[in-house]
Amino acid sequence: MNFAYYCSGHGYGHATRVSALSAHLLQLTPKPSVTIISSAPPHVFADSTRLGARYRAAKVDPVIQQPLAYRVDRKKSVEVLEDFLSKREALIANEVEWLKANEIDCVLSDAVFIACAAANRACLPSVLVTNFTFDSIWSYLSAPLVEAPTTLMAPGALSNLTGPTPTINVPELEPDVPIAHEIMDPLADQIARDYRNADLLLRLPGYLPFPSFSPAHPLPATDWIDPAIQRFHPTVLGGIKQPVEKMPLYESIPFPEGGPKKPFARQIREAPLLVRHPAADIYSPEARRRVLDSVGVPRELQDPEKTKVVIVSFGGQVIRRPTHSRNGSRNLSIGSSPFVRPVPLPAVPKHDELTLAPPTLKIEEVDRTPKNVDEKKGDSPVDNRPPTPPEVKLEKLRIALQDIPRVATPSHIYVPGAPPASNPSSPTIGKKPTFPNMQEMFEADAIDEEAEPRLLPDGWIAIVCGVAKNWGEEDLPEGFYVAPRDVWMPDLTATGDVLLGKLGYGTCAECVDACTPFVYVPRPLIVEEHGLRELMETSGVGVLLSQEHYEEGDWAGKIEEAYEKGKARKAMKRVQGWSDIRKRQADQMARELTQWVERWYDSLVRARREETEEEREQDLLTSDYHSVSSSVGEYSEATAVGSEQGHEATGMGNDVEKTGVRLGVSDPSVGVFVTN
Repeated sequence: MNFAYYCSGHGYGHATRVSALSAHLLQLTPKPSVTIISSAPPHVFADSTRLGARYRAAKVDPVIQQPLAYRVDRKKSVEVLEDFLSKREALIANEVEWLKANEIDCVLSDAVFIACAAANRACLPSVLVTNFTFDSIWSYLSAPLVEAPTTLMAPGALSNLTGPTPTINVPELEPDVPIAHEIMDPLADQIARDYRNADLLLRLPGYLPFPSFSPAHPLPATDWIDPAIQRFHPTVLGGIKQPVEKMPLYESIPFPEGGPKKPFARQIREAPLLVRHPAADIYSPEARRRVLDSVGVPRELQDPEKTKVVIVSFGGQVIRRPTHSRNGSRNLSIGSSPFVRPVPLPAVPKHDELTLAPPTLKIEEVDRTPKNVDEKKGDSPVDNRPPTPPEVKLEKLRIALQDIPRVATPSHIYVPGAPPASNPSSPTIGKKPTFPNMQEMFEADAIDEEAEPRLLPDGWIAIVCGVAKNWGEEDLPEGFYVAPRDVWMPDLTATGDVLLGKLGYGTCAECVDACTPFVYVPRPLIVEEHGLRELMETSGVGVLLSQEHYEEGDWAGKIEEAYEKGKARKAMKRVQGWSDIRKRQADQMARELTQWVERWYDSLVRARREETEEEREQDLLTSDYHSVSSSVGEYSEATAVGSEQGHEATGMGNDVEKTGVRLGVSDPSVGVFVTN
């Protein structure tokens, strides 16, 4: 059995669950073949490719444009979608050709809409394995939510080290404007029509309505959410929570003319939580030590009774730094900062006083200026320009380094996938030194320190994911560590006491599986978050951290809240240890999927056999009819001749008995028996 598994390139959540189900399929006996088709990088499918899954790189879906972790560029996103749909016919034709050439038996999709259309044209069954479809994601770009305007710093510009550094302000993002329904609705409807070709939906937890399967909650998706409370309307939530057997469904889209009749009606089935599995011993002290050692956490900070761990993961999205960031309201003493303070640098001239090297300049080329050479005299190159001032060299070096990623500066933390967060403990946060008068000192004493921004609660450390160990790590706040790029996230999530990040299926699933409380920063324009929030609130612990508090570096309060809400369940999980229940559920899902495909083709074979038998019987009837007709004609001719002769001989022509032939009736005068 050959599967083609199409995976959206929009986020790692799709890739992790595609790889997880592929791994379960590849452990079945007999072993099917699985080819994953995606624009996601191949390394995210490593746990299935190790088992024999093949990978084919292809751009098979348009991707929402997110220049910042929380910000959706609606205008550019729609341009991307329109461009993709303009090539839709050619893309589908290409996939049909590939499916036929590779003798694929079934198409799986998470949640690539052209895969369903291509499967139908190739007369193949297709199965959606997902918690939502992208018709709703795109449709929600018409939501009447307006995000604040943002002006970004020039790509890679460095934050200040000893004081303000000149920055180049460039308007990167246009004002956020909802997409008009008359523009968005036809595009979303086209996507939904492609999804209508799917024959089976395996609905994963954290789901939204599926407008391509059920007419109960049609597009636009903006009708599903109450804008006043940013929650599902009660009728929508009640509708999607009812048993799938009771949901009204659209009829199947038939195969093209000349193809077989689809043997099954469309169906929705509940699917278990698809999740990557941690190491079987992950909750043992030895495994905890192994994970924390790999991160570089000192042994004295690995005692779970004394030190708690928050995992900071936003999915590894590439970001740019803004022109400025909020500063925390409190600056701690220099003694509390763990980084090595850089040597003070000389003053730098303004940018308009310099001829700056291009951003791609290599470090060794910083001071390479044109030389004048008198070739006739054979002189060596002579530099006729005055020496480059040290401060210009410094500025050129700054620009040459600007494209090198940085984990942190003394004032900010750069978590991949999230905007910069202020480091409230930084002494270089940007405040000028002042000498407060006595009145100000007394007022300062009255300030409630608990209300001031704090990154981490006392006794906690943070592990930042998604970055390489590189320059800037020395500027991370005290207690912050960088996880290796190849860290196995299920192990790290299980080790953590709390996870801080953005709502995505992969992170939510692994937090639920590990009983790890989740502090999430919302993305209002991603409608999938409403389904995932329901998942976290019913099956785990989810606590919202506002974008403002995240960027201020004021995380501690929500981390403590999530920990308190989930600590009992987490403690019980650590006592019970890892369970294989989700693995067994996924194994069963894989078996039932292959059985469904087998029954599909068995039904087609039976239908074809019955059709062949009917055709054979019809052919026999047609042949018998012609035979009878011929016999009747001969009999009638013979009878007419005999009648004429008898009439001539006896003169009794009017007394001759007229005879007929009926199917299945014997006529002794003819001696012929015709059977049905």
